[in-house]
Amino acid sequence: MSKEKGISQLKTLLKKDLRLLFRKRVAIFVFGGPFIMMFLLIGLPSLFSSQQTSSLLICSDDLGYSSTNIGDSIIGNISYYFLSESTIDVEEVANLSAVTYTSDFGLYIPSNFSELAYTDLPTYYIVDATQSLFSESIFTTIRSIANSVIATTLANRTIPPINQGEIAPASIPEELLLGPKAASVALPLSYMIFLLIALNSGSYTSIGFAREKRMRTMEVLLAYTHRHRNLVISKTITGLVASLGSTLSYVLGILAATQISGASFNSIFEIFGLNLGLLHAGDIIVLFLFSVLALLISLLITMAIDSNLVREASERISPLVSIGLAMFFYFSAVSSPLSASNASMINPFFWCYRSSLLIISGKFSAEVIIYPLLIISLITVLIFFSTKGIQKEKTLYLE
Repeated sequence: MSKEKGISQLKTLLKKDLRLLFRKRVAIFVFGGPFIMMFLLIGLPSLFSSQQTSSLLICSDDLGYSSTNIGDSIIGNISYYFLSESTIDVEEVANLSAVTYTSDFGLYIPSNFSELAYTDLPTYYIVDATQSLFSESIFTTIRSIANSVIATTLANRTIPPINQGEIAPASIPEELLLGPKAASVALPLSYMIFLLIALNSGSYTSIGFAREKRMRTMEVLLAYTHRHRNLVISKTITGLVASLGSTLSYVLGILAATQISGASFNSIFEIFGLNLGLLHAGDIIVLFLFSVLALLISLLITMAIDSNLVREASERISPLVSIGLAMFFYFSAVSSPLSASNASMINPFFWCYRSSLLIISGKFSAEVIIYPLLIISLITVLIFFSTKGIQKEKTLYLE
């Protein structure tokens, strides 16, 4: 009966918190604010950005196959195609790093491209580090050029026999260990995690314990249940609903503006600059899962501070702590997206980011186990401190 009573109390608390979330003023702030803000700050400027010049960095490491180098041919055709396009500045670079670290668009063709074109499905990697609203039209053109070059080459040559042999492994720089796939995802993913945290850092204050203290309803909550963890769980679920709803509002704000400007997206992930042509369904699930975990950690950090400090201090400090950690993570990721520095390894948002890259690239090292364990441990600790803060609050009321 005690367990059933606890579940019943949790459901009641959750209904109460969700009703609070969808009250008119709170709903406008949480769900309407991001839509309006992004429509004005990002969407409307996109109406004029199509006339600005963007850079496209292209690189081919294709070693060729049977006296044919399809990668170099694709790069040459792309350069020729955009020669008369005043809004695209094409530049050939020497290696993957230059493409990875571009602040604009990038195209990388790996060393085995020609061989795979003859024997299997070749893969090239495109990067949009700008989160540009017009990236899809540019990359559609690039794909068309690549497909045309491949089809023309194969149609005019006889497929040679495959020579079996082992190639001595080459020395791989540290920045390339995760592979081109992770390189193309790294910067957009770091931007997405940072933006989600920054966007939602203030949402919890409208529904959290600081709000209950301000409205003088905290004592009622404490009197309703002795299971203080239920209060934490209810606020956590409500906070996640608020965060995901706020993020959806952000996305819809951009979609509304791009409809006006004439741009379009095939998926929500493209808004964050992620090219789904490189990703499988499992990769998308991994990105979503660890992005939600980053949001959850941000929410619990805010809640732990919220429940352990007085209302005035918590409302000022808790959003700053979460945003500060997010900014520290983002600038570390931008400066070195494919490596782990000692400074970044202590940041919980980096744990989510790094785990995503490792799983997507298929590098199942010890890090793949360590970082998720650290995430789970931190979530447990934050829930514990939030519960202890509520228990301390009840003691103060009783006194």
